Amino acid sequence: MTSVVRYVKNTTTAANVNVAVASTGGDYQLVAFDITTAAGIAANANANILTWIGAGKIKSILSVFVRAAGQGAVAQTGEVIPFGAVAQNTHSTITLDATGRTINIALLAGAPPINAGATISLLLVIGNY
Repeated sequence: MTSVVRYVKNTTTAANVNVAVASTGGDYQLVAFDITTAAGIAANANANILTWIGAGKIKSILSVFVRAAGQGAVAQTGEVIPFGAVAQNTHSTITLDATGRTINIALLAGAPPINAGATISLLLVIGNY
């Protein structure tokens, strides 16, 4: 699924201030991916889960959902992966490399592994900088 969205960037000079923003900016793609893991990712390991080779770069990761192998439309459960610092060692982290093209998932020592055949669903904004 691909659609075009208007991506607007604004800078504010003070914290917690709402500013008026005109609808200017660039057109970007909103792209959804379902990635099935061929190999598992163990606790305390990491893997690149997507490398974008098309035009533009990944501007932002809007959502991530991990669904265990064998779960179909009837029983879909998964872990919502928090962004930023996490106090406990049971969560995974998602990072976008400096090139804006590769997404890596890292499982901390206490995190449950992602088994082969799991589905990782991503919603990304992709475009030129």
